[in-house]
Amino acid sequence: MAKPGEGMSGSSQDGDISTLARALAPIAKLCMKSGMGAGELQMAAKIACIRVAAETAKLGNRLNHSRMAAATGLTRKEVRALSGMLNSGIVAAGRKVAKQRTARVLHGWRTDPEYLDGRGNPLSLPISGPTLSFHTLVRRYGGDVTPVSVLNELMRSGAIVRVGRSLVSVKKRTPRVRGFSPEVVAEISARLRDLGGTLVDNIENTDNPVFVGFSEIRNLSADETALFQATFSERAASLVDSVGRWRTSQSRIRARVKDVGPKNSRVGLGVYLIGPQHPRVTPAAGKPVKRHITRTRAKR
Repeated sequence: MAKPGEGMSGSSQDGDISTLARALAPIAKLCMKSGMGAGELQMAAKIACIRVAAETAKLGNRLNHSRMAAATGLTRKEVRALSGMLNSGIVAAGRKVAKQRTARVLHGWRTDPEYLDGRGNPLSLPISGPTLSFHTLVRRYGGDVTPVSVLNELMRSGAIVRVGRSLVSVKKRTPRVRGFSPEVVAEISARLRDLGGTLVDNIENTDNPVFVGFSEIRNLSADETALFQATFSERAASLVDSVGRWRTSQSRIRARVKDVGPKNSRVGLGVYLIGPQHPRVTPAAGKPVKRHITRTRAKR
């Protein structure tokens, strides 16, 4: 029997979930390529919901956990456990997060004494075998996934390499794909926060919205797409560069003003191009494509 409140979503809400899932696909890719999985993404989503609920759920200087639970759908126990992370961003010690299976296998390979040599380094393992092998390692730490699937994913990410014909060896500490460093994750997250924040703020403040504009063209040929990229990459780069020039000119003007008030506001401009990533080509009616990629967006 379903619990009270379960199975109550209507077709409209189901559609919202499906739409939101498509919007989250780039974030999911960012998580997976940086060595995180659905567990970390779910944890981040819960903390984000608690952060939003906390904006309107205060009793004096204290957070009203019952009200936050009502708004988020989480239990009061979970709200209390996660609300301490709003400022620190650190997962409490002992709190389990369902990590990527590949990450769990690598962690076991690097920490389980049975799979370490005399110096504490991960052993090179035969791919299959009844005793110490990659297959037994996956069965111990990977859960209900096949060893072949984990092997292929770890090979694809470059976390392990083949040694000879039948052995595999650890190459990296995590399944993080090259290029998806913590700094990159932080940068992309900040840009997504800016764009999403501006769009939602404009819904809440319809009387004084911040400009956000989108324009797209469909059914272009590959040549037209390349020409579009070349043309508007140059224009976008010039527009973004003008922000710095504006700041310089304003600094000179404001230097002559004694009282300008507190300087605690943050503003910005972001421009990004939409479309497939084509190889560098020369459009038939234009010059070689140059890419200037900036993924920020207008923000108060």
